[in-house]
Formats: sequence, structure tokens, C-alpha cells
Amino acid sequence: MRIVTRDDAEVVPVDDAMTIYQYFSEAESPQASLVTADLDGLHSRRMNRRSVKLYFVLSGKLLVKSDEMEREVGPLAGVLIEPGTWVELVGEAAQIAIVYSPAFDPADETVDE
Repeated sequence: MRIVTRDDAEVVPVDDAMTIYQYFSEAESPQASLVTADLDGLHSRRMNRRSVKLYFVLSGKLLVKSDEMEREVGPLAGVLIEPGTWVELVGEAAQIAIVYSPAFDPADETVDE
């Protein structure tokens, strides 16, 4: 067993709008990984080819855009993104928990620039 607090998590700036706090990575468990994210602004369109992504909004607002839908969600809402789905996020003072299964691998993610 391993317990990690936000103070212990690795801080990773992703872009101008998002900073993640990595609690458990592929190194700890290839089956799943966990991060939280602070998002205020646009996090560009991206897609994972093999991982399911589960977003859980802890606070703030999150606008989720995909080819199939666009929806704003708030605290205690969950969003499931299947592999192969392009998604763009816009946060408004959003704090989000993100679970990847299998664990996040940067080589799996494609970013639409």
C-alpha cells in the first residue's frame, strides 16, 4: 500500500491553463494512474488511443467538448472518455481528479495543435 497527499504529489505544468499533481503513475501501477488537475482556461484537444480517462470534477466548472457532444459540468460530476475519442476541456477555476486505465503513457496521447 502507498498513500500520497497533494503535498507529496509530483507537480507537472501541462500548458498555460493546466497543472497536474501526479499521485500514482505507470511506474507504481501499470493498471491505472491518478492525477488531480487545476484547470483555468483552455486545455487543447487531445486523444488517448488505449486508455480510458475518467474525469471527476471536485470544484469549479468544466466545459467538455468532443465530436459527439458539448456539455458544462460542475462539482461531483463524472465524465468517461473512451479510447479514441478527441476531447477538449475548458476549465473555470476547476479542480479535477483524473484516473487513466491502463495507466497514463505520454506516447499514447495525441495532441491536436
